[in-house]
Amino acid sequence: MVTLADGNYIEQAKQLFSSVYWNAGWQGDYMLLAYDIPEKELQWFREKGILVRECEPILTESETRIGHAPLTTLCKFYLFTPEFKKWKNVVFLDGDIIVRGSLDSLAEVKGFAAVRILNISRTLLKGQFQDRNRRNKYLFKELKSKCDLNKPAFNSGVMAYSTDIISEDEFHNIKQIFFHFKDILLISEETVLNIYYYDKWQKLSQVYNICPSYEVYNSGCHPENLKGIILHTYSSFPGGKAWNPKSPLNFEWKSNLDKADLIDIANPQAPKKILSKREEAEDDFYLKNLHKRNLYKFCRYKISYYYRFNKYRLRAGVFLKENYPQIFELQRRLRNKALM
Repeated sequence: MVTLADGNYIEQAKQLFSSVYWNAGWQGDYMLLAYDIPEKELQWFREKGILVRECEPILTESETRIGHAPLTTLCKFYLFTPEFKKWKNVVFLDGDIIVRGSLDSLAEVKGFAAVRILNISRTLLKGQFQDRNRRNKYLFKELKSKCDLNKPAFNSGVMAYSTDIISEDEFHNIKQIFFHFKDILLISEETVLNIYYYDKWQKLSQVYNICPSYEVYNSGCHPENLKGIILHTYSSFPGGKAWNPKSPLNFEWKSNLDKADLIDIANPQAPKKILSKREEAEDDFYLKNLHKRNLYKFCRYKISYYYRFNKYRLRAGVFLKENYPQIFELQRRLRNKALM
């Protein structure tokens, strides 16, 4: 089981390992992909028996920023280097995750698997890319010749795979995609992995990567009654990260962190929750269809989300249309021509 952290995410990594140890009953090895973390901070992980793999930067701060994710996330590419073939299976979890139950089914995956994104703006592959313009349209043309952008996208915060998928040049090929399409990447490493594993990934149940705010927002349930085994605070749905004192998950997150010093990897715990195949299927169906059962909330959120990210463009467009209709029409024609 692997997570990734830099110097700003040390407590988050400790909480994650703690929640996996105490709640999942994990029987395998633990590893930290460490990016720019001082050795004195890494000592805690080493003393706990957690393997530490220090990562060289894929891209440095001095270079042009690509996508909106921190540069640290690019170190996920190291998961696909031959050194990981030492293990039969790998499960990767982001640092903003709380684990509540067994991960055993993830450790039995054949091939590459992840969870489809339910976030409204990114649920399809086309939501993984920057807006098309005349400077980057050749990249979109190439991309569309290889991929159907209306297919589902997966979230890279939870990934499970058997290491027989790793070839000697896997890491190199993934980096090549990153640098080739860098001008249109929206989420950086997640977008790259969606391109690389296009049509080659299996869908995991939503219980293994559900944004708790998504479920709470749509169902109004109490945090204790969330269906998810893996709670991942990745979405823009209402609610912050679990370490935020105002988060409804903060008490749980802090309790896991407080128990981190008691981890004893040589003596695994029993999992707190194990879902049967039937329970997993029922919960997966429930989570996938939450927004359909609460359509009015879904529509309200979709409208507010669109407005929040387009309000300045919308205001300018309305102003031009009402006051300078000829300029508005000219802009519209030029914009449509650029997209052809």
